[in-house]
Amino acid sequence: MSTLLNKGTLLLLAMTIAVGVPLSVSAEAPSLLIVKSEDLAQYEAPISAFQEATTMDADVIDIAGSREKGTALLKKLAAKRHPDAIFALGAKAAYLSKQVMPDTPIVFAMVLRPEKFGLKGDNTTGVAVEIPEDILLTRFKLVLPDLKRLGVICGQENCPTILEKAGPAAEQLGIELVVSAVKHSESVPGAYRRMRTGIDALWMVPDPTVITRDNFSYLSSRTQHDGVAFLAFSENFVRAGALLSVAPSYQTMGAQAAVLMNKVLNSNGSVPPVQPPVGSTLVINASTAKELGIQMDAATLNMFDEVLDPADSP
Repeated sequence: MSTLLNKGTLLLLAMTIAVGVPLSVSAEAPSLLIVKSEDLAQYEAPISAFQEATTMDADVIDIAGSREKGTALLKKLAAKRHPDAIFALGAKAAYLSKQVMPDTPIVFAMVLRPEKFGLKGDNTTGVAVEIPEDILLTRFKLVLPDLKRLGVICGQENCPTILEKAGPAAEQLGIELVVSAVKHSESVPGAYRRMRTGIDALWMVPDPTVITRDNFSYLSSRTQHDGVAFLAFSENFVRAGALLSVAPSYQTMGAQAAVLMNKVLNSNGSVPPVQPPVGSTLVINASTAKELGIQMDAATLNMFDEVLDPADSP
């Protein structure tokens, strides 16, 4: 897995050099601020990659998931030493940074649906957390070559967007999307029961209407019982029983954010648009694969960045 991630990082750095954007600003060193929404392990890899790629000193603060604490801390820092730019991780960090320092350029990462948080404008950009649908579906098809009918359960307001983005890619791959729109999270089990006999796999999209603790527990158990592959968007769900996940590479996201930051700091008032993540990681749960009868031969294993086997866990 490390080789794949390093290739992604090196590719980004090569792109930076190729377009003539320096990895640090040669004039007076800019003041950078890194803001974490919470003290999460997932933030460490992008922060480390970001700092390594920029080679610029930066203060790191954690707002501990608190709007009040975050606002107060950001205001204090702005009064003491207003940063030239901010790298924000997570929705709360990005949103509060923009609210407190609206004129300061912001590069964000690990924010789901940034437009909902007002993360747009002439001085705001970032790395999206959503992997393009054509890449997702292609990787699903590589692992499950017999995949023909893919179930999707989504909230009513999100289903049209999912269909618009995923529909063309699914058609090209010979996959029929079987979509069920729900109003409430309590409707998810019934939506699955209605589609379970007509699908080969269930695609879990990052929709807060659908993904609750109870719904995940139900879907993880029922899909295994029904012989339906459960495809997730996070390694954590794979550890909890889903078959596989295709997720952004956190390390590569940090390097990608560094490229954006250097472009922002060297721009004349305009910033690049939000970018899709360049790198991704493919993780599979070996125990779930065995339950579904998926052969884990050498060729299959080589497709994955990580193979999890809960039976080997202490």
